[in-house]
Amino acid sequence: MQQRQLVKQSPIRSSYMAYSRHYGRVYAVESTLELDYLNLIRFKKAAESVESQPFSIQFHLEGRPRRYTPDFLIVEQGVQYVDEVKTRKAATRSEFLRKAEKLNRFFGKRGLSFRVLTEDDIRPGNQAQNLRFLMPVLDTPPPISEFESLLDATDVRTASMQVMNKLLNDLRLDISFIRRAVAHQLLQCDLTKPWSEMQFTW
Repeated sequence: MQQRQLVKQSPIRSSYMAYSRHYGRVYAVESTLELDYLNLIRFKKAAESVESQPFSIQFHLEGRPRRYTPDFLIVEQGVQYVDEVKTRKAATRSEFLRKAEKLNRFFGKRGLSFRVLTEDDIRPGNQAQNLRFLMPVLDTPPPISEFESLLDATDVRTASMQVMNKLLNDLRLDISFIRRAVAHQLLQCDLTKPWSEMQFTW
């Protein structure tokens, strides 16, 4: 497999840049769907490594030479995943399905797992919007001292957004704590729900 040197595959497509302090690198992606996928990976922090447009390969499909550059290469628990991010419409086209079948066999023989992810995987409910809201504070220090103040102040370990706001007000803690605590997973919640309707546990 040939290491990819270029960032953009097409001169007419937009590029988006994203930095991850956790992975210590800048990523280039070519669609907002890819950016939302990357936000999800960055938030979960489950992968040991993440590369965007990691390499290019040559293969044949229906007798014709083809070139393919994966969107991402993810290593998680020692497993290498070659991830292709597509819209649902593009992923169900017959030509792409034939290509995906060929790529699945190609990478499988080399010990890699090929995956196709669509907005159904990346944007369920309000997840993408909430992750975009969290990204600006993801690489800031976790609010440990504020979280400890919350733990000391109450035995409650679950709260709605409204109750959490009151708790923070009583403790004279800034409301931004919620955003920072969720970004660092000190507070757990269902990110597919609207932000105002969150139920937090800790």
